[in-house]
Amino acid sequence: MEELFDSVMCPSRQSLPPLTLIVIAYCLGAVGGCSLTRSKTEWRQPDFAVPDYDGVGKWSLAASEDNYARAVYLEESNNPECVQHYFQVATYTWPVLERELATTGKTSPRTTELYRSSLAKLLITAQKFNCWDPCRGLVTPNSGCATLLPACYQGFVWSPTDFQHLLPSGDYESPNLTRRFRDNGLGVPIVVVRNTAAPQPFTRNEQAFAATVVLRPDTTKSGYQLVFYDPLRASNIVVAGCQVPLVRDLTAPFALKSQNEDRQWLENFLQPGATGSGDGLTMVEPYQPGKIPVVFIHGLLSDPATWADLANELRAHPNLNDRYQLWAFEYDTGEPFLTSAAVLRRQLVQMRCTYDPERIDPAMSQMVLVGHSMGGLVAKLQVTQSGDQLWQAVARQPLGSVSTDHATRKQLQEAFYFQPSMDIARVLFIGTPHRGSSWAHRPVGLLGSALVEPSSDTQSSHSQLVGDNPHLFGDELGDRFPTSIDLLKPESPLLSATASLPFSPRVTLHSIVGQGQTSWKGEPTDGVVSVSSAQLLGVASELTVDSKHEKLHRDPTAVGEVVRILQEHLQQSSIY
Repeated sequence: MEELFDSVMCPSRQSLPPLTLIVIAYCLGAVGGCSLTRSKTEWRQPDFAVPDYDGVGKWSLAASEDNYARAVYLEESNNPECVQHYFQVATYTWPVLERELATTGKTSPRTTELYRSSLAKLLITAQKFNCWDPCRGLVTPNSGCATLLPACYQGFVWSPTDFQHLLPSGDYESPNLTRRFRDNGLGVPIVVVRNTAAPQPFTRNEQAFAATVVLRPDTTKSGYQLVFYDPLRASNIVVAGCQVPLVRDLTAPFALKSQNEDRQWLENFLQPGATGSGDGLTMVEPYQPGKIPVVFIHGLLSDPATWADLANELRAHPNLNDRYQLWAFEYDTGEPFLTSAAVLRRQLVQMRCTYDPERIDPAMSQMVLVGHSMGGLVAKLQVTQSGDQLWQAVARQPLGSVSTDHATRKQLQEAFYFQPSMDIARVLFIGTPHRGSSWAHRPVGLLGSALVEPSSDTQSSHSQLVGDNPHLFGDELGDRFPTSIDLLKPESPLLSATASLPFSPRVTLHSIVGQGQTSWKGEPTDGVVSVSSAQLLGVASELTVDSKHEKLHRDPTAVGEVVRILQEHLQQSSIY
C-alpha cells in the first residue's frame, strides 16, 4: 500500500488496476459505514402447499384439493386458466376457515396452507398472465366467462395506482438487517413495488412497501374481493365474529430493496455528480401531515441503504410509526460537506413549501436529524449560525469583493453563509468527527482524497476564482476545492471553524460515541473517530457504545438509544 501511495500522488483513477480499486473501496467503505458484501441478500419465494393427489385430506376440503391440483397442473402447462382455479381454491377454502374459527377459534394447518398457497399463487399467476389491474382488481380468465375480483385498500398512504407489482414474501436472509419483524396470522404478506416515471415530489421512482392481502366475501354485495391491509396500521380483522390477527412482514421491503438496489456510493465518492443520481431528500412514504419528520443522513462512502436496519427497528414500534415519518438524504460524499449541507438546507425549505406552504403543520417544526459519521457534520450545519467564521477560515477578502459570476457567488453564499433552521428541534450525532479523524492522514485516506475527480463545473469555478482573485484563498482552497476527506483532517481550518459555530438555542443535541479500540496515540476510538472527536459539549445526553465505527449506527445499544430519544421527543413536543 505504501508503494502504491508513492506512485499515485497525482493519480488517474482509470490508471489503477481493478484489484487496487477493490482494495481501496473495501478500506474506504469500512471507514464510511459501507461494505462490499452488504448487498448479498438471499430472497426465496414462499413454500407452497403440495397437491393432495391421494385424497386423504378432510372431506370439507375436497373441492379445494381438487381445484388446487388442477391449478398446479395448469400453471405448469403455462395455461392462464390456472388463475381461475387458484381463485376457486381460495373461495372454497374460506367457508371452511370461517367454520373452524367459529368453533375452535383457530384454523387447521391444512386449511391455512391451502388458503395461503392458493391466494399467493393467485397473485403470482394473475400478474404473469396480465390479469392484474390495481384500480379495477383481478380478472380471472375463463373459457366460459371472466370473473372480476375487486380490490379494496385499507389504511394505506399509497394510492391504488401504486400497487403495480405484488411479490408474496417468503424466506430471506440479509446481512443488512439484524432482526425480522414478521407475525403469523391470516392472509398473505406481500411486498408491493411501485415504479413510476412521475413520482410525487421527494419520493423515488421505485419504492417498496409492505402489505397483507386477504381474499374474503364482499360485505356490500355478493361475491368475493381482494382486501389489502397496511400492516403498519392494521393488526387484526373480524372473521366469523372473532378477532383474528393478520399475518404481516414489516422487514420484507427492506430485504427486497437491499437485494435489488444499485448502490453507487463508490462512484458518488470518486466522481461527485457524474452518476446523475445527485443529492436528494426523499421520503420513505408519501408525506403525512401531523407526523414529525426524522431525517437520516449517511456518512462518508455510504448511502441511505445503510439506515435499513435502524429504519426496520423504528417501523416495528407502533407509537413511533404513528407519530414519525422517515426521510433520508443522499449526497455525493466526495464533495465537501459544506456543499452537501447547502443542498439539504435548500431542499428542506423546498419540502415544506411543497407540502405545507401555509406552515400550518406544527409537526414540520419538530423535525429530528440523525447523522452518522460525516452525516453528523451535514446535520450540524442545519442548526448552526455561520456568521463570517467559515468564509474567514478560507478566504482573505470579503465575498462581496470577489470577482466571479453570479452563479458561483450564489453557490459560495449558500455554502458559507446561513442561519439555523427553525424547523429542526433535535439532532442525534452518531460517531460524528467534530474535530476530524486521523484516518484522513493515513495512506488510504490520502489516496482516497487524491482519487476524487471533481466535476468539470467545480474545476472550472475554482480556476476562475483563483485566476481572477490570485490571493483570495489560503492553503486549504488554494490548489483545488477540498474533498470531504481533506476537510476531515484534524488541522483543517474549515473543520475547526465548523466546530466553533454557535447552535440554535431551540435545538436539543444528543451524541452516541463509539469506543472499544485504541489509536496509536493511546486514545480510545471506534477505529475511525476518536472518543474526544465524537464528544460534543452541551448535549442533552451522551451514550458510549463498544462498537466499530461502520457498525455503530446499527448496534443494538445505539438503536435502543435512538428509540429512547425519539420517545423523549414525543413527550417533550408541544404537538402531542
